[in-house]
Amino acid sequence: MSDVEAQALLKTVNRLYREGDHARARALLEVLSVVYPDNPKVWSALATVAHDNDEMTHFLAKASKAHRSGE
Repeated sequence: MSDVEAQALLKTVNRLYREGDHARARALLEVLSVVYPDNPKVWSALATVAHDNDEMTHFLAKASKAHRSGE
């Protein structure tokens, strides 16, 4: 998948989340994190749907690492 496709899928995630379908939004983000492990936007979005603070911290660390690797 291209970065354009990733952006489109992230828009879908945002729509699902706004519509209250948090489970589908998270499921799509989990798939995106496998396909795009170096995309900080994916990890940041996962942090917003984290189940707890430990998970959120983990996702934010992944986002930071991905951001640094993309510089």
